[in-house]
Amino acid sequence: MNKKLVGSAVVGAAVLAVVVALLLGGGDGAPKAAPPPPSLVPASTPPPTPQAEENYDFPAEAGSESGGFSVTIPVPATWAATHDKDRASYRHGDLLLETDRVHLEQEDPVSGLRAVAKAAGHGGTVTEHAPIFDYDAAEWDYTYPRDGSPRRVSVVGLGVGDTLITIRFEAPPAEFESNRGVLDAALQVGGAG
Repeated sequence: MNKKLVGSAVVGAAVLAVVVALLLGGGDGAPKAAPPPPSLVPASTPPPTPQAEENYDFPAEAGSESGGFSVTIPVPATWAATHDKDRASYRHGDLLLETDRVHLEQEDPVSGLRAVAKAAGHGGTVTEHAPIFDYDAAEWDYTYPRDGSPRRVSVVGLGVGDTLITIRFEAPPAEFESNRGVLDAALQVGGAG
């Protein structure tokens, strides 16, 4: 056998062994594996909360040609619910959504909600809100302490005849914005006439 051919085969095998060792992580000069590509799957968002309805009925007035009507407020169906007269409360952990019906002695929801705010004594601000399902509306935002912890609250009042329908959302300040969708969903008020 030719010594040159054998020598070339031995050198070739040695070079091949070094290359394989480097590729399999055997040395500092080994190429690094590329990091996996970033995930293109968006962060998961919780599914929307199944909705139920809270209804406030307004019977027809005597002598009126039109029938009565009702205000329908979408509320979380899976949250713990309690009812006390016209107030309905829906709880999920530290989150609270309430609806209520208050006799409105003022001419508009802003002044009516200001009267409610003054009676409650929590301070905050009451401002006009864009109409909701053709009802004039106001919004009251405030923070108050409950059991030594701050709570952020937003109350939206709808002027319905001589009644103020309130939709109140309360949460710890750190959880308020990320869960505000519950209030936004509740403001998708409907009516039937």
